[in-house]
Amino acid sequence: MSGYFKPERNITIFEAINEYLNEKSATGALSQTSFHNRRYELLRFEKFCIRHKITKPEDIHKNIVLSYLKSLKIQNSSKLGIIYIITGFMDYLVSEALILDNIAANIDKPKIYPPKTDYLNFNELEQLYQSEAQHASAKMVDRNLLLFSLFTDICLRVSEAINLKMKDVRLENRELWVTRKRNKVDRIPLNDDLADKFLSWYAVRPGFRGSDLDWVFLSSHGQQLRPRQVHYIVSKALQRAGIIKRKQGPHLLRHSGASLKARAGENLVMIQYLLGHENLNTTRRYLHFDWEDLREMVARSPKPGESSENPS
Repeated sequence: MSGYFKPERNITIFEAINEYLNEKSATGALSQTSFHNRRYELLRFEKFCIRHKITKPEDIHKNIVLSYLKSLKIQNSSKLGIIYIITGFMDYLVSEALILDNIAANIDKPKIYPPKTDYLNFNELEQLYQSEAQHASAKMVDRNLLLFSLFTDICLRVSEAINLKMKDVRLENRELWVTRKRNKVDRIPLNDDLADKFLSWYAVRPGFRGSDLDWVFLSSHGQQLRPRQVHYIVSKALQRAGIIKRKQGPHLLRHSGASLKARAGENLVMIQYLLGHENLNTTRRYLHFDWEDLREMVARSPKPGESSENPS
């Protein structure tokens, strides 16, 4: 590429990565987690290029991208994510006139066959809540049950729950102000059960170390809860309740809450809002049915031609 294309500036791939990420960070296009993930993947690609004597953006060619992808011993779903990361980076390089074409955009995408997703039915959720109420320690039970309800009742993400601050909980208005991806803030209504669970947690929260911190949820060590800790709390609770699914973490509860709402005939756009999805097609993945529901639907089908009167 460099033989016939002259870039606007003479910079290294490493410098271009930093410029790209700084721009995304400045405009708020990436969450902190996405920023770090993207930086990690792009720097890994940059090191691969250096090992092959490629240090400038204009020298990146399709074969080096393909070789890099081939070297990764990961699932197709993860590989697809990396293709999108490199494609986004190369879009930036094109816009800055550092390369001529986005060669990553034309790479064939791996086929993804998502497995059937597990979710809990209402009886299993009842079993989980009752088990946690009986077996969790007196100090942790109110915190844990509130967390579970935020996942099942209003379908929060783990990051949204653990990043809640005291000022985000507006009990007087029965509202929660939730910071979504890209720092978008949504207002979500609270039902009486959730409001009561917040009050129960607030009653014991002063007994925790770090209770002067602004985070709603605290660990036993008085720090903000971390995603891994929440995953452990939910997984342990499911195990105690005797509920075994392929994925045992908090996303199972979020997915279950959304699925039960959809099966109850709730408005899909409102479910999309609770989930914080920008695309309704993403929400559709949360729709499920069981065999008996399908059988009953078919049985309800109208039967044209069946009439007591003879049409002749």
